[in-house]
Amino acid sequence: MKSRIIPTLPETVLSYGIGEKAEALDRVAGALDITHKIISEDQAGEQVGFLAGYEGFSSNGSKITAQGECVIFSGIDRDRLDVVLKAMRGEGLKIPLKAVVTPSNQSQTVVWLLEELAKEHEAMAKMGRR
Repeated sequence: MKSRIIPTLPETVLSYGIGEKAEALDRVAGALDITHKIISEDQAGEQVGFLAGYEGFSSNGSKITAQGECVIFSGIDRDRLDVVLKAMRGEGLKIPLKAVVTPSNQSQTVVWLLEELAKEHEAMAKMGRR
């Protein structure tokens, strides 16, 4: 019987629109041996899977920009994500919109992801006000 080897994705944190916070995120990622990739402002129309380096994705050539800031985690399991988030808090990094690359969102664009995350963040904030 042949075994199927599933390649593991490198641990990567992608950031969009975080400006000067990128330096702090570089420190956090570097300390944890995680790659930090900054998504340029004009890449908001690109698919998340392409930006995260997933096989089967290529640039769509879109040069769309979007408002907002977010971080996107790729190849990081749940336990490790807890470590990363704790380190971000320890560094004083406040980036409310966060996502993990999933089969559901990898074919979506950063613009779409920002909109969805903003809706979720707003809904959670309203629930917390009760």
